[in-house]
Order: sequence, then structure tokens, then C-alpha cells
Amino acid sequence: MTRFILSLSLVMILACTGRTASAANYDIKLIDNGVFAAIALPEGKAGSNALIIITPHQVILAGSHFIPEGIKELIAAIAEITPLPLRSVILTHHHKGFNYVDFDFPANVEIITSWQTWQALKSETRPLRNSVTFFEKGLTLVRSDTSIVLASAEFGHSEGDVFLFLPNEGVLFTSDLFYNDVVGYMGEGHMRDWIITLETLEAVGAQYVVPGLGQVTDRSGIRRFRLFFKDFLTEVLGYIEAGKTLDETRKAFKLPAHEKMPGYKAFLDVNLTRAYRDLKDE
Repeated sequence: MTRFILSLSLVMILACTGRTASAANYDIKLIDNGVFAAIALPEGKAGSNALIIITPHQVILAGSHFIPEGIKELIAAIAEITPLPLRSVILTHHHKGFNYVDFDFPANVEIITSWQTWQALKSETRPLRNSVTFFEKGLTLVRSDTSIVLASAEFGHSEGDVFLFLPNEGVLFTSDLFYNDVVGYMGEGHMRDWIITLETLEAVGAQYVVPGLGQVTDRSGIRRFRLFFKDFLTEVLGYIEAGKTLDETRKAFKLPAHEKMPGYKAFLDVNLTRAYRDLKDE
């Protein structure tokens, strides 16, 4: 009941302002009772969406690429929603070499992540002050009447990507395993495994899907991205099978049906390079 009253109060406040909530880096949107999507704003510094879960006694935050300014903003947004404390962060992945993200949470916050992501964090030069719980393939968290099912894709957008499902609310958070109607970074992707994972995510049949980038959608959004991804990889494989070098592929590569997608041109070189090398097993 407390969660419902808090969520209802926020909806009423936000309705008066004409939008859900806004700040420098995220747009906070209510998805379901006690579940909020923090959508990364194109003009902000946040590199990925996040998910806020309000349980009866604590708050859980999920996502990645957490810059210091973004962490402060999300904590402030949580404080506007509920007086309950942030206790856990489900870190969905971490790219090695990025010491300025994912390290600036309050010291009393526990990080929950995959074993591979924990190894990536440990490889950085900065010490991590937070306690860590890591798992290999799957983990279920039960916080009073809230169940959170975590799974590691092992190989996908990166090594050890975590996606989570809230079965009672029908909410799936994919992080960067899925971008909704936008092209994102694929520079550490394992392409064959990734497309299989997309099929798995689509089969979940969630009512609400929160992507790594883009707006909240449903399984149809995953399908659109999967079809784009399949077209992209098929085109790359065509050049590989024709014996084209990476440089030749870069010069000749075209995908007219998808070239107008936001992010397509910005990430084309890095995504194409990674796809070529991964599919050729270089």
C-alpha cells in the first residue's frame, strides 16, 4: 500500500507539470507500481538507461555506465519518489578501461552483478569501496513482495551482460543487449551469441521492455532490433565470404533500409569493425 500511495502521489505531481520528470541526464518515467525507467536524454551525459525498483523497505537501481553526475541525479530523483534508501545496484555490465563510471556509488550500497562484470571492475586502477555480490548464470532476489530474476547472457553486448525480469510487474530490463529504434555501441559484442540472446529476450513476452537506449517498449521493439541486427550481420558476412578485407568492407558497406536509424552513422565504423572481426574470428 505504501508503494502504491507513493507512486500515485508522484503521478499526480508529474501530471501537473505536463511530463513525467526531467533533469540533466535522465527522464524518469513510471512504468508500473513501484517501477520507474530512467531514460537517458540524448543531450545528457548518461550513456544508458537505468531502472529504479521501489520495494517495501528499500530501493534497487539497475543499469550501467553510471557517471558521478548521473548517480547524484538518480539518487535525488529517488528521494523525490520515496523516503526509502537506495541499498543495491544491479550493475548490468562494465566496459574495461572506463575508470570514471560505475565507481561512485555511496559506500553503503551493495553492487550485484555477474562474475564477468566483477572481473572487469577488478581490472580497473580505481579501488571499489562497495560490497559486491556476483553470480555466474542466474540469481533471484526476493525483497518482501518483489521478485527480481537476474540472468547473465555470458556473451552478448559484452562479457557477462545481466538482464532482469520482474515477473509480477511484467517488466524486462535488457540494458544494452537491446536498443529500441536506435543503434548503440557494439564494440565488444559477441555477435552470434548476441542474436541468440535477442531471441531469448523476445520470447520472455514481457508487457514492458526497458532497453539500454530508447523509450520503453514491448517485445515488438526487440523484434525490430533483432531484424536490424540480423540484416547488419548478414551484410557483414557477405563481405567476409566474398573475401573482402576489413578496409574494403568499410568502403563498400551499405544497409539502406536502416541507415536513417539514430546512432547508425555515429557507431558504424566501430560496430562494423567489431562485427567483421568477431564473425571472422580474428
